[in-house]
Amino acid sequence: MHQIESDTVTPVLVELTRGDLVEVRHRGYACVVNSEGEVIYAKGDPDFKTYLRSAAKPFQAAAVILSGAAARFNLEDREIAILAGSHGGESFHTQLVAKILAKGGLTLANLQCGTHPPLDDVARHNLVRNGEKATTLHHNCSGKHAGMLLTALHNETSIENYLDPEQPGQRLVKKVIAETAGVDEGEIVVAIDGCSAPVHGISIKAIARLFARLIRPVGLDQELAAALTRVALAMRKYPEMVAGSRGRICTEIMKIGLDCEVTGKAGAEGVYGVGWFDAKSSVGLGLAVKMEDGQQRGRDPVTLKILQKFGVMPEELPEDLKPMAAEKLTNWQGKIIGNTIVTV
Repeated sequence: MHQIESDTVTPVLVELTRGDLVEVRHRGYACVVNSEGEVIYAKGDPDFKTYLRSAAKPFQAAAVILSGAAARFNLEDREIAILAGSHGGESFHTQLVAKILAKGGLTLANLQCGTHPPLDDVARHNLVRNGEKATTLHHNCSGKHAGMLLTALHNETSIENYLDPEQPGQRLVKKVIAETAGVDEGEIVVAIDGCSAPVHGISIKAIARLFARLIRPVGLDQELAAALTRVALAMRKYPEMVAGSRGRICTEIMKIGLDCEVTGKAGAEGVYGVGWFDAKSSVGLGLAVKMEDGQQRGRDPVTLKILQKFGVMPEELPEDLKPMAAEKLTNWQGKIIGNTIVTV
């Protein structure tokens, strides 16, 4: 039975209580579709458009495969996984990105993603303790950018302009997103992401279908289907490359949900996309979450609760995922002072 709720007012998906009062409300959208694009479940308007942000990375990685660059530069599954990831800047991440660049005779100087401190706390503290500064390799998008650079090299186009939306590699990314989501390219809103790459805006239900077809790419061209399948397999095989070795929801859910091929990717500003294989219906299902306030604090509990609702995550979450669900709010003394109530 389909469960669809839509309202002109964005629904409250999460309430945080302190004592007897609701102190915080997080509004947002959530939608589950199958590979055919049928909406199975929705909170809020499934047609609401938002940017994919880093949830686009699996499909940007698929474009690297489709272009022929992955084969030409002999990219391994670990490398495909980090192309599809938002890594934490741990040493094994930066070393792998440097290795990918070296395959094309490139260096970190060619990356145009910018620089920020590592997302991983330990990696960030290690830099400070050693008196070192972050480089472009530490940027969580450096793997994606390395793949885009290799695509530009393979296409014999300008590596200085590899982020230009009119570059063949970027046009291919847009085509991959359009075909996989089942939308016309003209419907996609293109802007600039935080890392300076093109970012794509589509509906919540289209984002969900992207991830359903990442798992079961039915109705797609054979080469595109093969590229999506390879990306999804690489992400599940090397989940630490998609995010990190600790405290990251993407890595943790892919460690746990192997039986249903769960494959997830977070995006900035409260976006999450995840796909899995539903054994009951023998189809791929995809979930898209977007929090109106852009907060991870609301996004992660909503994502986990819906995955539990669909039997993807166990009723009793593993210890590494419990902090992300944050069912009990505690203060600095460890006292329980409130609750996280997810209404999905």
